[in-house]
Amino acid sequence: MRDLIEFRAAMTDAVFDFVRREGFVELDTPEITPGTGACENVPTVFRLDFLGRLQFLRQTAQLDLEVAVARWGLPRVITRGRSFRAEPRADGRHLCEFLLIEAEARDWELDDLVAHETRLVRHVIETALEHPALPAERRIWLERDLRTFNVISYAEAIGMLGRGWGDDLSAADEARLTEILGIVSVLRYPREIKFFNMLDTRENGAATVECCDLLLPLAGETFGSSAREYDVDILRRKLLTSSMYRQLLDAGGDPEVFESYLRLFEGNPVRRAGYGLGFDRLIQYLWGAEDVTAVIPFPVDARYGRSYAVAS
Repeated sequence: MRDLIEFRAAMTDAVFDFVRREGFVELDTPEITPGTGACENVPTVFRLDFLGRLQFLRQTAQLDLEVAVARWGLPRVITRGRSFRAEPRADGRHLCEFLLIEAEARDWELDDLVAHETRLVRHVIETALEHPALPAERRIWLERDLRTFNVISYAEAIGMLGRGWGDDLSAADEARLTEILGIVSVLRYPREIKFFNMLDTRENGAATVECCDLLLPLAGETFGSSAREYDVDILRRKLLTSSMYRQLLDAGGDPEVFESYLRLFEGNPVRRAGYGLGFDRLIQYLWGAEDVTAVIPFPVDARYGRSYAVAS
């Protein structure tokens, strides 16, 4: 475990050294949210009694980072914090609490995101290969993966998998794609299965959105990213008709909580894009673990609290 802890610390440094060189400024964001940070997977929000008012534990800081870019004029920002999910599955993949690194950049498009994420993963793999704690058997795989970055569309992915349009990719689907392709970025998923503020693909009548899921062997989806919608009328319409918004209201959330976010873009159509990086899945991939809890010193999944368990 000592080797793993030192390795995790070195990989954290590798990520942040890289993004600082790319011009990102680190920003602290709150982990208690009125709802705007609890909207990534609403059925799994943790509710809080916050001085008599309903609040939630954060799942994402994305909208806070968009404030920094759109209102305060910071060109590139990044944050690290805990993401909380009331996730009932204890399957070696899903967690109730994990480290999420999120970034937002002004004037970026989908191609900028894909290029940045590729450079970041390459840098982290190269750093891992130099670390003395890396398991020896992982070196050949990581060296291979440095040569196997691929980019495909969602349409190409479902064609390879024999799935139908509109199907989300399961963990088994992601595993199959990485078996075939190694590290792969999957672009432009159907609009209906992605977050409300992802940018509609203008070239195909908004059948898809400008998004990317970067998949790693063993870990599956490790980055989720997109360009953001900049047309406030489209943004408002997509929010109010989204299943996420209905779920948030069903969970007791305030229907007005997104108004200040929407007002950011009234007369201010800021082009921007960003990503979330599940750090523990990145470590799972680098370390070569089948189970993500094996690479977390104090893993928190649905079994947490039944006994005081730590990774071996």
